[in-house]
Amino acid sequence: MQAHRLENEVHIQRPPETVFRYVTQPWLWHEWHPASESAVGSANPLKVGDHFDESVSMQPFGWFPIRIRRHLRWTVVESQEPHLWEVHGTSPTIDVRARYELDPVDGTRFRRTFHYQVKGPLRVIDRGFVLPRMQQQSVLALQNLQRALEAQ
Repeated sequence: MQAHRLENEVHIQRPPETVFRYVTQPWLWHEWHPASESAVGSANPLKVGDHFDESVSMQPFGWFPIRIRRHLRWTVVESQEPHLWEVHGTSPTIDVRARYELDPVDGTRFRRTFHYQVKGPLRVIDRGFVLPRMQQQSVLALQNLQRALEAQ
């Protein structure tokens, strides 16, 4: 099974503390990430060792209206407020890791590194359909995040 790494960066005209508080609340991810439908956590703020659940979906064939929906169970594995936050998620069909790095550069330079590995039958469409869709969603997510935070 092949793992993929996607890295995207955006500059946000808000202080790192503001950006950190927003992006570390998974129940708000649906506001800016196109794959996120909903999330529920047991703590606010989420600390190392805390878990949360997220429902995600993807339309891998942009021209064909079929959606793949999954439930992910996430664990916070690193948190250094307001500079770094990393979570690992898993489902029967995918393992993921998301790392957020925030640098105070005239606002915030926000870097999102996303690793994922498809498991099971979806591996057949990973390189041709899942990977390109993940790349598109990652770019769109950071554009949405920038707009959402700068509009506040």
